[in-house]
Amino acid sequence: MHSIIPFVSSGIFEPADIEVMSDAYDKAVDDIHFFGRPNKIVLAMIASRIIILTRAGERDPHRLCERALAGCGFKLDRAV
Repeated sequence: MHSIIPFVSSGIFEPADIEVMSDAYDKAVDDIHFFGRPNKIVLAMIASRIIILTRAGERDPHRLCERALAGCGFKLDRAV
C-alpha cells in the first residue's frame, strides 16, 4: 500500500476525501509498475494530479486514478 498523506496539506480535506485519494493513489502506483518502479518525482506528480482533481470535485477513486495517470502522460490499455 502506498500513501498519499505526505503530499496532502493537513486540514484541507475531510477524512473521507483522503481515503478516496489514497485509494486512487494506491491503484495508480500499482498500475504504473508495468513501466518500472516509479521514482519520487513521478509519485509526486501523480499525487499532485489526484489532489488537484479532488479539489475540483472528483470523488470517484477509479476516475481519479485514470485522470491522474493520463495527466502525467501514462496511457494504460484497460481492454487487455
